Amino acid sequence: MIRFGTYISTVPRIPRFIRLLSTIALFLLSFGVLIHLVEPKRFPTLLDGIWWAIVTMSTVGYGDYTPVTNLGKVIGITLILSGAGLITSYFAYIAKMSISNEQQFLTGKKVFSGGGHIIIVGWNGRSRRIIQNIHNRTHHQPIVLIDDTLQKHPLPRTNIHFIQGKATLDSVLQKANIKQAIRVLITADLKQDELHTDMFSILTLLAVKGLNPHLYCLVEILTQEQKENALRAGADGIVETNKFASDYMQDCLSRGIIVEAEEQNEWDGLNIKQLAIQSDWAELTFKQLSAKLFDQDILLVGIISGGETFIKPPANVIIQRNDTLIIIED
Repeated sequence: MIRFGTYISTVPRIPRFIRLLSTIALFLLSFGVLIHLVEPKRFPTLLDGIWWAIVTMSTVGYGDYTPVTNLGKVIGITLILSGAGLITSYFAYIAKMSISNEQQFLTGKKVFSGGGHIIIVGWNGRSRRIIQNIHNRTHHQPIVLIDDTLQKHPLPRTNIHFIQGKATLDSVLQKANIKQAIRVLITADLKQDELHTDMFSILTLLAVKGLNPHLYCLVEILTQEQKENALRAGADGIVETNKFASDYMQDCLSRGIIVEAEEQNEWDGLNIKQLAIQSDWAELTFKQLSAKLFDQDILLVGIISGGETFIKPPANVIIQRNDTLIIIED
């Protein structure tokens, strides 16, 4: 008995949907054969019997084939009473699978099975703009977004596929079908400490290259010190956000705080502005206020304090009530 029980436990369990389809097929075949044998004149072929069983079991009732003998009617009654429940279970299971599939898509648990796609790691203002631009230019370009902070799909009405989880995990990258991707963009999380953000980006890069060494990877790096490490890890391209922002801000400040529309060119949509300090912002550090403004899609790049302009000051600098902020917003 013990050996028999052990053997049974090792037998793979047949999926419920397959068992349900098999039961329905057995019912249709059995009643089709039975009605064909009982009333061969009304149901001259086996196919006619099976057709009648399908129509009767699904309660469609076309009426093209009907039993005339008492035994045939009893068979029909038995089929309706026993088979209608099976058909209902079938459609209920189909509906359940559809709802479950949609729920997995919205919560980022559904595996991406396509290919030739672009993977973007991190959901923020920059990645949102990039996704929007790609989507506007080529509607058919598949894009996979990986982010561990989102709980639901941020763009459910588009063809963007969302994967919830950390991009440093092989299981998450495999859900994004990393081996058939054509490009990867790893964005930096500006809410975190710059060093830890860069370390996470490099770790993500290592995970990506470990699964697909020939995949083109563009990485956003915040600190100059981690640039070489990103190149050693296999980055094909590096975006130095802080360097770009500092140089761009300094250039714009030399010509005026607000960039005129005709001067924006490829930076269209970016407005450099001064912002007065609100009462609840005073005494916060530059890092704390940056995170606070980032939630409002505002990028803090510097301050004007005591008549001097500081682009990207140290993170622990205290914001004073008389300071003025230098920001970028959409």
